[in-house]
Amino acid sequence: MHRRIAAAFTLSAVLVMTSANAHADERTSVADIPGRHSDIISRVENLDGTERTIVQDQRTTYALQSKVLFAKDSARLSAQAQDRLYDLATKIFHSGTSSPVRINGYTDNLGSAAHGLALSRARAEAVLKVLKKDPRIAQLRFTATGYGETNPIGDNDNESGRAKNRRVEIVISRP
Repeated sequence: MHRRIAAAFTLSAVLVMTSANAHADERTSVADIPGRHSDIISRVENLDGTERTIVQDQRTTYALQSKVLFAKDSARLSAQAQDRLYDLATKIFHSGTSSPVRINGYTDNLGSAAHGLALSRARAEAVLKVLKKDPRIAQLRFTATGYGETNPIGDNDNESGRAKNRRVEIVISRP
């Protein structure tokens, strides 16, 4: 009984080796093996979902839901926002970046697209003004862009998804 199992195992191992060698013979060199590039993405979100950090290749994105920074339908920063933006300025400073810092504003799809675009732009600019005042990173170049309801990350058919879409993202490139 054991001999039959051993013989079957040996036969299957020979078949596997034969097919592997046949495949290897089809290649003319190691250079013919197609390379693969896989982005490694690290995504960390706090428990209530109001803050998110995404690290991908040489870029880090810090995202804050708008309710952390602004009142509803407003571009005026809350008192709580100052502390959050100070923490972000610290992270930007420690990143060692010399590349421009991009600040992107987004809204949900409620209201007109034109209103959402203007609101997202005003929110991005409000964040830019605070970050530029921080002496640790004031020498960096900044851009602020509003994208309105484009690039949603949540489902606009429910409040939970719309809350995720109302956000400001600070994007830095690492050296």
